[in-house]
Amino acid sequence: MKNGKTRYDLAVENAREAIKELRLAAYEQGYEDARRQLNAKAPTVSAQARRDEIVEIARADVEKLTNYGDGVRYETDMWSFAMCDVEFVINRDKRTVVTLLRGVRTGFVYAKGIAKAAPDDCFNVHIGKAIALRRALGLSVPDEYLNAPQPTEVRVGDVIVYRGALGTLKTATVVPNSESVWKSNNKAALNSYAVDHVIRIIDDSREEVGGE
Repeated sequence: MKNGKTRYDLAVENAREAIKELRLAAYEQGYEDARRQLNAKAPTVSAQARRDEIVEIARADVEKLTNYGDGVRYETDMWSFAMCDVEFVINRDKRTVVTLLRGVRTGFVYAKGIAKAAPDDCFNVHIGKAIALRRALGLSVPDEYLNAPQPTEVRVGDVIVYRGALGTLKTATVVPNSESVWKSNNKAALNSYAVDHVIRIIDDSREEVGGE
């Protein structure tokens, strides 16, 4: 016996650690595969292009980690597991994404991960999902997710802060030039005064326009 543990206890403990390492390695392989595939493209140098790459890597990462939407197998202990649906809770006001691993049969939340954008960072749902999901699964979060460059190019679907004609800061969602806009709906056309006087982009998730 060692520290009150029998050989059997030690064997069980070692086996549990080995299984955990194998599970984490399998998840990490999915991320590395997506990263290599997207980085096989011609290298880019601009901050916007690099951010675009990271967003696409994050999207692919989430797809693979969730088995393309079919859920995950969560190890509850060495001898059992639970099949879980992956639930994302997005709060744009708080700039957070929460991942819940909820048992398919039990409805019990086995694990939770949280991602929160820093006050000066542009919020992006796809990067947030990848961070929160990895934390829920107990995986490391790549540095590129945590330190993605800020966007520099305003696009349709972005939420921007701009300086109004009287110097006040205002918020608007950028829409195509063909879409009707008026003061009360907090929208701004792509070629508008608001975009010309943008201070920063605060959300470039662009889910309503398919992430384009």
